[in-house]
Amino acid sequence: MKIIQKIAILSLALFFTFSFTTFAQHDGEGRHGRHHSHKERIEKMKQELGLSDAQVEQIKALHEKKREERKADAKANRAEFKAEMDKILTPEQRKKAEALRAEHKDPNKRAEKRIEKWKTELSLTDAQATKVKAALVTRMTKMQSLKEAAGDEKVDKEERKAIKNAFETGLKSILSSDQFTKYEQIKADKKDKHGKGRKHGRDDK
Repeated sequence: MKIIQKIAILSLALFFTFSFTTFAQHDGEGRHGRHHSHKERIEKMKQELGLSDAQVEQIKALHEKKREERKADAKANRAEFKAEMDKILTPEQRKKAEALRAEHKDPNKRAEKRIEKWKTELSLTDAQATKVKAALVTRMTKMQSLKEAAGDEKVDKEERKAIKNAFETGLKSILSSDQFTKYEQIKADKKDKHGKGRKHGRDDK
């Protein structure tokens, strides 16, 4: 009898694991598929599998536990990688690497680099450059906060889009119509180039 109970429990556990994975994969089909948050996936499971409120809470707790475990593993892997890198690099190289990491995390530093490039590409005036930099810092800061809040989960597509749209609305009010058209062309060219690079990478495999 105990063996039968164990088999039943194991079967149920496997069912829920498979079901959750299947729902997650189904909701995320393709890059152009509609983004579903974890909360929406749970709600979909609740409706289609007839889950009780208690089961929903248990699944949420399980998901949170696994998310924390993944975060811990990722943190440990990063620490291990950094330790191995430190053995390879010289003290001077390690110092430079730390400075580059800090610069990459600083929205102001990243915005300054972008502005220097846009000054030439978009023929920005000093006044425009100041305003565009402020808008960039705001966008980068919001995106950084969004990624940190998401942790190991995917950043919400709609929230990312809202931040981007707010930035471009502000940018449109700063740039002239010709400058904004040029900005959109640069963005389109970059996207096209990135897409071709990925396509060639797949063709080479």
